[in-house]
Amino acid sequence: MLTQKDSINRQNSDEYQSLPPAKESRLQRRGPHLKDAAQNDRDSFIQEIFAAIASEIDFLSSFFSFGLDQGWRKRLVALLDLKGREHVLDVCTGTGKLALLLAGKVGEGGSVLGVDFSREMLQEAGRKLGTRSSNVKFALSDAKELDFPDDSFHAVTVSFGMRNIPDTTAALRQALRVLKPGGTFCCLELTPPTNRWVKPLYTVYCFKIMPFIAMKVLKTAVPYNYLPRSIKAFPSSEEFKRTLEDCGFTDVTVHPLTLGIATIFEARKAQ
Repeated sequence: MLTQKDSINRQNSDEYQSLPPAKESRLQRRGPHLKDAAQNDRDSFIQEIFAAIASEIDFLSSFFSFGLDQGWRKRLVALLDLKGREHVLDVCTGTGKLALLLAGKVGEGGSVLGVDFSREMLQEAGRKLGTRSSNVKFALSDAKELDFPDDSFHAVTVSFGMRNIPDTTAALRQALRVLKPGGTFCCLELTPPTNRWVKPLYTVYCFKIMPFIAMKVLKTAVPYNYLPRSIKAFPSSEEFKRTLEDCGFTDVTVHPLTLGIATIFEARKAQ
């Protein structure tokens, strides 16, 4: 059985303390105020954000990425080169978009388990199952403390979630642990473009336009003030590649997508 953890103690982060509190918004009406959560517990702060935007996140993700996000997920699935009958773990599964794509590839003989530490996001994922095949399931679990035996999965995936994990190294080591020898790890993440012409436009879009639109839709800009800051704080592609190698992964390959605004990191567990 999965261990369900409602709170995880973490060190404070100045990056999150700098975010403004949501005034008169659904963020403020849920549980502890964001300002307090940011000061006391970074994980709780992130949980508060996703709890508040779970029902709108699919629309906003597609809207803000101009629909490119689903194409990026399909590219990740293609890189895995699944043949069918594999067992795949999708960490930080969110509303299950990637998990459902993976389920279509592993077939009835395989399985996909999507895990997340946000109940609200998992509830949105569960609504998508309907009459779909029983080869995909969702469960509550923390990426830093995966409750699965060693060498359990043929592949482990993460999409748009790694930058939300305070202890990245712990999450990567857990992913490596549960991978079968020879298994593949793929991480899709938003990354800042390096092109000098694209970068200023990207900065204005992320730091100005997205929060403005989010304010109109969500009645608070807090989640989309957080988003560009989390992207900026994420290690560079070369740094993250080195982190993967330091954690024990081999054959690490970096796949930049769409002028570098998204990147897939592909790696393997040694045989």
